[in-house]
Amino acid sequence: MKITFAKPNLLIYLAALAAVTVFASFYGGPVAFAPLFVLLLHIPVSIIYILISFKFLMIYQEIEVHKLTKGEVHKYRAYFENAGLLPIHNMALGIYTDRCTLYEIPSETRISLDVHEGKELLSGINCLFAGAYDVGIENVSFSDPFHIFTITLKVPYSFRAIVNPRITDIAGKSLDFENLINSTGQKSYSLFEDTPGNDMRPYQKGDSMASINWKVYAKESELMVRIPDKMEKRSVSIIMNARNIPERDRDTEFLRARDFFLEFVVSSAKHFTDQGIPLTIIYPAGTIREEIIDSNRSFTEFYGSVSDRLFYSTDSDYKQLQDLILKHRKMSDERQTWIIINEAPGEGEHFINILE
Repeated sequence: MKITFAKPNLLIYLAALAAVTVFASFYGGPVAFAPLFVLLLHIPVSIIYILISFKFLMIYQEIEVHKLTKGEVHKYRAYFENAGLLPIHNMALGIYTDRCTLYEIPSETRISLDVHEGKELLSGINCLFAGAYDVGIENVSFSDPFHIFTITLKVPYSFRAIVNPRITDIAGKSLDFENLINSTGQKSYSLFEDTPGNDMRPYQKGDSMASINWKVYAKESELMVRIPDKMEKRSVSIIMNARNIPERDRDTEFLRARDFFLEFVVSSAKHFTDQGIPLTIIYPAGTIREEIIDSNRSFTEFYGSVSDRLFYSTDSDYKQLQDLILKHRKMSDERQTWIIINEAPGEGEHFINILE
């Protein structure tokens, strides 16, 4: 709760209070004391009235889709209901303008509600960052009848949007290095060697004549073709070194950094998927989670879940990830490449570290 005073109105109120106090002290009687008690009780009674009104105020918010993508515009709905026995007058709405745009509901929009009345506001919404965070209406403000003070209260029912990052090619240049395509390590699920291998299958219409094993045909009188071996790739792993910050401290700068972090990681996963290189991603999803992305389907599953899963349940989970990073910084592996992506690089660190 936050209380602010309008200084000009407060000075007028204090002057009026001083005047009726002097008047009552000289003349006495009901006529003199009535305005004195009215002014004395104005502020406490107004505060009680506001708190009772807020207690019975119901606010519901929703977006037409469960998950949306950064930059897309979707339909947003806010419904206000006064469930109490006192009317609500001239309530101002505070919007999360730092992280979303509500096109038809500007900040400081004012609404009033009679007893048991409900009102609906509709707008297009555009979420500015990837990640999971509260959007829409942040708080509501109430003023006393003479606008001496304003009480701002956080809405009782906040709404969290899950925003997927855009799929771009920002990681392509950083990750397109020759050593990632060595012929050692995991096999590709979509790429094959140019020359036939040792495995065979029956001939099918359209198969190349060069792939027929004529020795088997001469012996068995059956056309068999040799199948190319799956192309081998060097194993690639990405560690998402996400920040461990309590949700109450996640300001606009945090959301902006998280947005770029998610976009870069998703771009990296897409980069390797398009090349047919199986990729292991290790990231905090409550506990430390490991996922293998080896197809468009597994990439889509990772893309659809990473925005709202990225968090640590305990400090020990964060320490576990840091220990894993330290371990791979100290060792080298000819069969594996480790890529560490740092959401908040420390002193002497880079946003991306490639360990071979």
